[in-house]
Amino acid sequence: MEKFFDIIVVGGGHAGIEAAHIASQFSNLKIAIITLPGLGLGSAPCNPSVGGVGKGQVVRELDALGGLMPKLADLAGIQYRTLNESKGYAVQSTRVQIDKTFYTEVAEKLISEIDNISVIREKVESIVEGDGGFIIKTDCSTWNCKKVIVTVGTFLNGKLHLGKEQTTGGRYGSESSGALSSIFDKVKTAPKRFKTGTPPRLNKETVDLSKLEEQPSDCEVRNFHFLHSPYSRNLQQVSCYLARTNEETIQAIKDNMHDSPMYNGQINAVGARYCPSIEDKVNRYPDKSNHHVFVEPEGLNESTMYPSGISSSLPRAAQERMINSISGLENAKIEVYGYAVEYDVVDTTELSYGLEYKNVEGLYFAGQVNGTSGYEEAAGQGYIAGVNAALSIFDREVFTLSRNESYIGVMIEDLISNLRDEPYRLFTARSENRLYIREDNSIIRLHAKRQSLGLEMAVDKFNSQFIKVYNVMFGLLKEYYVDNSHGFIKNSDLKLPRRMSVSELLKQSKVDPVHLAKEFFNFMGISISEALIWCLAVSNKYEGYINKSAEHNERLKRLDNMKIDWKDLISSENISFECKRRIERIKPVSFGQLKLIEGIRPATLAAVAGKSI
Repeated sequence: MEKFFDIIVVGGGHAGIEAAHIASQFSNLKIAIITLPGLGLGSAPCNPSVGGVGKGQVVRELDALGGLMPKLADLAGIQYRTLNESKGYAVQSTRVQIDKTFYTEVAEKLISEIDNISVIREKVESIVEGDGGFIIKTDCSTWNCKKVIVTVGTFLNGKLHLGKEQTTGGRYGSESSGALSSIFDKVKTAPKRFKTGTPPRLNKETVDLSKLEEQPSDCEVRNFHFLHSPYSRNLQQVSCYLARTNEETIQAIKDNMHDSPMYNGQINAVGARYCPSIEDKVNRYPDKSNHHVFVEPEGLNESTMYPSGISSSLPRAAQERMINSISGLENAKIEVYGYAVEYDVVDTTELSYGLEYKNVEGLYFAGQVNGTSGYEEAAGQGYIAGVNAALSIFDREVFTLSRNESYIGVMIEDLISNLRDEPYRLFTARSENRLYIREDNSIIRLHAKRQSLGLEMAVDKFNSQFIKVYNVMFGLLKEYYVDNSHGFIKNSDLKLPRRMSVSELLKQSKVDPVHLAKEFFNFMGISISEALIWCLAVSNKYEGYINKSAEHNERLKRLDNMKIDWKDLISSENISFECKRRIERIKPVSFGQLKLIEGIRPATLAAVAGKSI
């Protein structure tokens, strides 16, 4: 194998394969993924699922942008559910349980079929700047490249904790990478190490499913990938199950809290507030004994089940007592004990909107090494880092997504605007514009961004056709009028007060807009995709709210997009010393980024905005 590549991706997880995949779409680029031996590409060491609240939106966005995760999730999906189904369309999210082994097998296969991607299974020991690029030394070889994308997940100086037991590693059964300082000499880590964890894996033959509440797969949830038939599944569909903790479970945890690495001083790292361990839950809610435990299969041929909701690093005996106290798990055997892992993360305030390290040109970071949690967040960052590494080789401008048009944009701006004090997780609530950035309209929102890359692939053709048909059909909803004598109205339970357009009809409060839109198009003899019907119906439903919001956002956007020179601000007499320190650390390039910096006073914002006006 040649020793030179245009781009080398260090790490083969969800961020790494997404970065390599999008970079490979640019002609004449040679890409390599360097990953630790024995690790499969795109592996799922934690919960084997893709999607969820806020996360399902990211997967749909990746599909509109030509990403890899949506395709992999569909091929390996063994259960589909819609979360927040009882709430509004804007916050409904798709979640897919995956067969973790098959997911990795498909990822390996798809990456191997891309001619300009090479996979190198070696351990990286150092990355140094060379003549016009980087020199990467592994335990076996030396490699050269123009750009480097670091996606090492939880492996950076990783340490595992199981009770008092401590071992090095980024996950169970794997070694860790060195400390960031041993690999780079110019890159800053965040002041705090981060921590994540997993629950024990249970032998599924020892779980009494008859005592648990079954949650079957939903056949009416659409697949993620645009080329896949909406409701046909590649693999057999299976159920997940709901169990609950009880007072005995809580007592088992309390009795052993002194041996929990998080509470006896063994771990000083910060865990995710939104994905707490069972020890955290017991500590925060001492009077609550009933916590949900989602018992989920890890694969069709896997011997284990994943009890989501009870991540733990308690000693082995304590974990056994905790598990066996739960109805349905009385005889459950633990195959892999739960553990916590602490690891180094990058100071993301040192990254640009393209996820390039500001002080080292050509060096990018993506995934959990940036302090995020979740496969979807990692994949979204991988896409941004990969596309920008490729574009920079051709001296093209940085590709960015704004927080007003995508959840990936929300995440990137949140990450680079403030030093994270805990692992970052996406939620729909993080967006100020969530009525617009929904799952159903990802193509409408992001087609122009994908087009700006100048690539011509299946996704580009699909998106263009989708937009054309959408525009025609949206116009039809506005122009076509109906009354009670009209065919598809007469045969329904609807009673219209007057003649009205189909668009107005779909906005009525007691109407299911998606169902009625299907009835209308069927009556008209118009055959269009399920995804397009959803997009038309929901976009029409929220049109008034979105237009008002768009006017407001446009005013804000003009101000938010205003370029600023942070050096001018720290020399201004109208800004406090404290604000100047925060500005100097973040180095904001726009008013919008300045506004997001924690601790920036309203008086500072008013001074900057007033100066521009």
